[in-house]
Amino acid sequence: MPSKSFDTPFLATPDTLEIRQTEHPFSFRGSKDEKLNALVVEAVNRMGDVGDDAEENYRRALNSLTKRGPGVLDVIVAEYENLPEDSYLDRWSLVQLLIELRYPEAVKPLNRIISARIPAEKVRRSHDMSTVAEEVMIRTTAVEGLVRLSADGVAEAREMLLKHAGHRTFSIRRACVQGLMQTGTDDDKRKLRRLLKERKEEGLLKIKQVDVRSVPQPIGGRFVVPAQVKSEAPPPDLGATKE
Repeated sequence: MPSKSFDTPFLATPDTLEIRQTEHPFSFRGSKDEKLNALVVEAVNRMGDVGDDAEENYRRALNSLTKRGPGVLDVIVAEYENLPEDSYLDRWSLVQLLIELRYPEAVKPLNRIISARIPAEKVRRSHDMSTVAEEVMIRTTAVEGLVRLSADGVAEAREMLLKHAGHRTFSIRRACVQGLMQTGTDDDKRKLRRLLKERKEEGLLKIKQVDVRSVPQPIGGRFVVPAQVKSEAPPPDLGATKE
């Protein structure tokens, strides 16, 4: 097909694709330690690795970062706060990095992340994308960090879990309740039960985390059938539908 002449009129602006390649999304405006900055980038990049040695490489990157001490938290938190709101994956990666390091000093920044207001939904007509869901995922990941620190014996982490058991978002409340019931002291659990009773949310105590491998799975082909039925269920009789 011949190409258009330079004077061929267009009904609309031609489609164009511009590709920008960047090493990482972080600015490190507040950190002059280039070696530390490189370690943060390396750990985040290794987080998404694949292959037989992916986990080993990730743990090695984490170990190198851990050797720098709790001061690395300030750099990670600063980068989290400087990222654009819609950089959901990058923000989540930094929160995941915070919790992987397992420093007790991470309690305060994790608390700030969980406490931050969740912005209103920005994608209202999408079946597969929700900005609120992305924000909640970031915060429930921060809750996981508190749970890990609580398991390590950090009392302040247990206090924050109890505090956020009253969070306005259900998924965050549920994660905090489950985490505190798993890692809290008897006194923490008594306080939690009292709080839930006051809020009339004792049902949260009945929600249990279950390994997906232990959950009975449906059997059958296109049509799910009970486990005791050996043959596949017939397709629906569309002709039987009454107008």
